[in-house]
Amino acid sequence: MIPTSPQRAQVRGQPVSFFANANLYTIEEGSSHSKSMASSDLNVENGSSRHGSLTALPKWDPPPTPRRTPLSHIQNPKRAFTRPHTRQSSEEAMLEKNTRAQDAERGRNDNDSSGASTPVKKARFRKSRMMFWLILVAVSIILLAIILGAVLGTFLNPKRNTPQPAVTEIPSSNTPTPTSNPNGQTPIPTTSMRLKSLATTGWSVPGSQGYFVVWLFSQNKDGYLDRHTFNSSTGNWIRVTNFAKAKPGTPLTAFSLDAKSTADQLNYNLGSTQYQTSVVYLDDKNYLSEWIFPDNGPAVGTPGTLNKQKYIAIDGTGLASYWPKVMYQGLSGEIREAYFQCGRNDVCWQDIVLDTSEARNGTRLVAVPMANELSVTGLFYQEPDGRVVNYEENTNVSSAVWTNNAFANLIPSNSSVAAFSTVRTGLPNESKLNTYLMWQDKNNTIQVSWTENDKGWRGPITHEALRGANNNTALTCLTGIIPIAAGTELARCYFQAGSSVRQVSFDGSSWSVVGTVPVNF
Repeated sequence: MIPTSPQRAQVRGQPVSFFANANLYTIEEGSSHSKSMASSDLNVENGSSRHGSLTALPKWDPPPTPRRTPLSHIQNPKRAFTRPHTRQSSEEAMLEKNTRAQDAERGRNDNDSSGASTPVKKARFRKSRMMFWLILVAVSIILLAIILGAVLGTFLNPKRNTPQPAVTEIPSSNTPTPTSNPNGQTPIPTTSMRLKSLATTGWSVPGSQGYFVVWLFSQNKDGYLDRHTFNSSTGNWIRVTNFAKAKPGTPLTAFSLDAKSTADQLNYNLGSTQYQTSVVYLDDKNYLSEWIFPDNGPAVGTPGTLNKQKYIAIDGTGLASYWPKVMYQGLSGEIREAYFQCGRNDVCWQDIVLDTSEARNGTRLVAVPMANELSVTGLFYQEPDGRVVNYEENTNVSSAVWTNNAFANLIPSNSSVAAFSTVRTGLPNESKLNTYLMWQDKNNTIQVSWTENDKGWRGPITHEALRGANNNTALTCLTGIIPIAAGTELARCYFQAGSSVRQVSFDGSSWSVVGTVPVNF
């Protein structure tokens, strides 16, 4: 509030005009004005005027100029808008300041007296803090978007994290793997990964330029299947990795066929394909799955027709095969056979239960031809009491279960088992084949029992080339395509010895180490 002078001049009646300090003032009845240039300027700035003009009467002597109190406490009159009003029951005029001016002045006074932050500084602080939080939120959103993008990319585009098939040509290793040290003791091989299963198949091409082909299948540490193919005409291995995803630790079995093998299949024709190889395995749901490799097809192969049937096996089942049959254990532990017979274009497999004795759940299964024709097959499996028997099936006649002391009670329950067959020589018109059964005994030594005539089974025996196998090694042996040609070039077996897969061959009387296979562990 601006203090008023005690010598205020008030004139009633006619208006009085006078000069004071070179300024003209007009006082009317019933009004009171602050006598300062600031008030006059503010009235002009705000567009306020009491009269259209002011008239000075110099003939009057100016009255004594009253002593005015300077308005020094209003530092900026243009910001402190005032208007006069009169209190009730009081003639003294009061100046009411605009609220914004009061706030601004209060802020200036507080800052000058105490050093505290002004509203402007507080606003700047709030603005800076808000900017900090906005930046933090923006960074968080960006990081979240990156994480979500990576996760969604994994699910929506799983191929980015899927191992891609690769084809590699590797020269054959002809260096035999040592089977004993200078002290005569068999070394104990070690490796970071144990192969759960191996499967092999192949064929020989007759003629002066004849050659043979070997296929070996395994599962790598990522759960994908690999194949290793050897061609004797080049002496090299072709390794194809990651061609199919399989159940971890799946059993494997493989078979081959040629164009003659499907001659009686009215609804199935290999076309220009001369040879085709298949590997059978389990997927994550225990369905039988097949991957085929026509000799004129892609190196990575394609899915086979068995996949459409959705045959499901018991958990822990073994797998065995020889064209055109695949054997496995059903959900009740029964031994079943999927038989290739293309009755219709879209259904090429028929499933039956074999008339075997009761089998141990999870038994190893091994199938080989027992005669040089497609109708006679031998299947080796283990009964619940541990006895190993041979189920021999002649599709055109009958079937029977056989046992023999050469192997029946000698094979441990969890032992790896394999078998192969060769042509029986010295007997004219003999269709029966020599059959060799291999397994690993409790001392990790691979043993062999065999039959080569009508006198029954013989053995078991072992050989130096068969020593050094890993404990509970994967084991597989090769039998050619029916009709099997004379000779023993395809009589080969494979097992894990240390961190490599050893290849051994049989010449009809003895065994030798061929070398190692470049298996991808």
